[in-house]
Amino acid sequence: MKTKVWILIKTSRPLGWPIAPLVFMLGLTAFGAPLTPVALFQLILLSIPYCILLYGVNDIYDYEADKLNPRKSVPDSIEMETEVFPLMKKLAAIMVTVLFASAFLTLNPTNIVAMSLLLFFSYFYSAPPLRFKERPPLDSISNGILYFYAPVLIGASFGATLFDIPIQAYLITACVMGIHSFSTVMDYNADKLVGDRTFAVVLGKRTASLFALVVFILAYIFSGFQGMIVGYFLILCALLAGIITIIPSERIAKYFFYAIGVGFGVVAVFEVLRYMAFFY
Repeated sequence: MKTKVWILIKTSRPLGWPIAPLVFMLGLTAFGAPLTPVALFQLILLSIPYCILLYGVNDIYDYEADKLNPRKSVPDSIEMETEVFPLMKKLAAIMVTVLFASAFLTLNPTNIVAMSLLLFFSYFYSAPPLRFKERPPLDSISNGILYFYAPVLIGASFGATLFDIPIQAYLITACVMGIHSFSTVMDYNADKLVGDRTFAVVLGKRTASLFALVVFILAYIFSGFQGMIVGYFLILCALLAGIITIIPSERIAKYFFYAIGVGFGVVAVFEVLRYMAFFY
């Protein structure tokens, strides 16, 4: 039992627990919306419960490939397929039901649409028959939606409608797509070895980083974030993507990706605090 619990905790990716809640709070605070009981309920659901769904489905459908991937750590102390996967599937189904129910509790069309987008792309990113993760650039588009656009829209729905979302949100969504394409560079050899058709494997490492470079530059130009912390972050991202476009080193790309991830978290926290200081 302890082994199963430990595997479920690892499956849920503890480092990923705060991502969706943080993006949710960006949407909520950007429109000065109150953290109502229903909003708080969704905020909690988007942490560990949502991660169990997102990464549990991913691990189920990537299990065979992960066993061959030297980058992945697949426990062999128990029979994953027979002992843990049924539990993962049940938990994933429960999480989908609860997350959907939370959206309908809001009686808010924007919230329901956003939650539907989140659950659709979270499931079909990994699961057949669509399995977007092997259909570039749909893999990067899916990541932009499930990691940023959908959760920020869920939060924003408590103070705005779909038609109130500014262009900046769409530009940052595109940047998250670029971050995903950039991330496939560091895994190029491992993914190619096991036959994973990622952005970099299908289109090349330079193309993957070039796509990221272009969206970072466009976002900086058209977002109006010049002179702000978000703007400086976009410059950093463009610089790192530019270096990898010239020198497509997987090792360097890995460290650059970690730097971008940490930077994204720092900027997101800063922006949430800034909005809270302004509206509350």
